[in-house]
Amino acid sequence: MKKPKLPLLVRFLALHAAWGIVLGCVFVLALIYTDFLGVGTLLARDESGVATFLLFFQTGLTFGGVAMGVAVMNLREDD
Repeated sequence: MKKPKLPLLVRFLALHAAWGIVLGCVFVLALIYTDFLGVGTLLARDESGVATFLLFFQTGLTFGGVAMGVAVMNLREDD
């Protein structure tokens, strides 16, 4: 029995959301590495890791949403 594939538009949105999340994680890693405004130092003092998780999660969610929005706005109708 064949496994049903996801619809094209769902795959389109999932792909762009994934790329946005990856870009958001790279952005947060750059913030931590450069210690921009003391973010790296602040996160190093957090023993539970909750602040780091929240920063990655929220930034990934935001970048993923923006990437999906930009992708949808750049869709064109076929003539």
